Amino acid sequence: MQAPPSRPRFYLGWTVVAVAALSAFTEVAFYNPVLGVFIPAFEREFGWSRTEISAGVTLGSLVGAAFAPFFGPLIDRFGGKPFVVGGAAFIALGLVLLSQMQTEWQFFIIYALGRGTASGLMSLAAGVTVSKWFIRRRGFAVGVMSLGSRIGFAALPLSVQLIIEASGWRTAALSLAAVVVVFGILPAARWLHSRPEAFGLAPDGEHSPAPGPPRAAAGEVNWTRHDAVRTRAFWLVTLAVSLQSWAGGAINLHQIPHMVDRGLAPDTAALVLSLLAVFAATGGLIEGVFDARIGARWTLFLGLLGSATGMLFLMNVDGIGLAVAFTVVYGTAFGLTVASSQIVFADYFGRQALGAIRGAATPAQLGLNAVGPLVAGAAYDLTGSYIAAFVPFTCAYLAAATALAFASRPGLPAQLRPRPAT
Repeated sequence: MQAPPSRPRFYLGWTVVAVAALSAFTEVAFYNPVLGVFIPAFEREFGWSRTEISAGVTLGSLVGAAFAPFFGPLIDRFGGKPFVVGGAAFIALGLVLLSQMQTEWQFFIIYALGRGTASGLMSLAAGVTVSKWFIRRRGFAVGVMSLGSRIGFAALPLSVQLIIEASGWRTAALSLAAVVVVFGILPAARWLHSRPEAFGLAPDGEHSPAPGPPRAAAGEVNWTRHDAVRTRAFWLVTLAVSLQSWAGGAINLHQIPHMVDRGLAPDTAALVLSLLAVFAATGGLIEGVFDARIGARWTLFLGLLGSATGMLFLMNVDGIGLAVAFTVVYGTAFGLTVASSQIVFADYFGRQALGAIRGAATPAQLGLNAVGPLVAGAAYDLTGSYIAAFVPFTCAYLAAATALAFASRPGLPAQLRPRPAT
């Protein structure tokens, strides 16, 4: 009898994880921590209010919310590569155009399309692709992928701040475009493979009988979007991640201006944000351990409680001490939530229609993400402080954790339920 083929020494899925991490790194160019560094420069040169600048984030999140339901099923059908490569090229072009920006309407168009592409297309495509390569080690794999954005949060705001101080914000935007080309487009075009079955593999590196279409792995239950959106679990998880996105998007954008308003120097605030990203990266790695022990749902639950706790430090920042306390607690919790909020959908609903299912959840998530920064900016412009917004954001984290506590795993989809005897 022929012996089964030996398991390969190196699983190709880890190459996919590395490329997805680079993609996540480049997405940060249009995310709120980087825009937060640009805010003082925009205020000085154009005289825009923080509400006006936040409106660009709102438009970008709404565009991403519109993209996701359309592109999700296409990612399932064609794989993530064309959408990551095309999205990165579009982001690089947007940053070049941003460097030439002269008017507010130009900012709105550029940021709406750039952020919408990053959040509604690239992030979805990369995350779905990684989840399709892993089941047993999905938590660790997505945690490693999330290191890309955490490194981006650590490196890019501080780098942008230094370039702005040395050469101006327009040079900083052009520099970001070059980063996206090198780390976003080129690796994905070569190494972002869509699924393990195309290489005769099953998820986690096991052998599949032959190359072909994806099959359900042992113990895996695959849902269609039609069935998933009819479950209570889908809507409770969507509510939880949407509330987290509402608060988190605003905090990511306005934490640096808030710290500067409370007495920290701009370069110190940018350094604190980089430290936060280091702890977020740590949280992303810890997430893999927690996911293996208690599951993505309860890992996300702990991350939401930690985020609410971190907000107490942020609201009371009066110097470097509380700022660092905020970065440790909130950063670690943020790392837990970023990875587990993606994994919980794959754990509950399987791999085959994951793009379509996550695409169905994304409009609510990015819709609330669109509103959060605008709420914080308006609160500041009206009261001279962010506290009026930060208190509801803290409550939102607690409400999200409550929703998740009731989001138990769904039963079998309709096509797998036993039929009653006739």
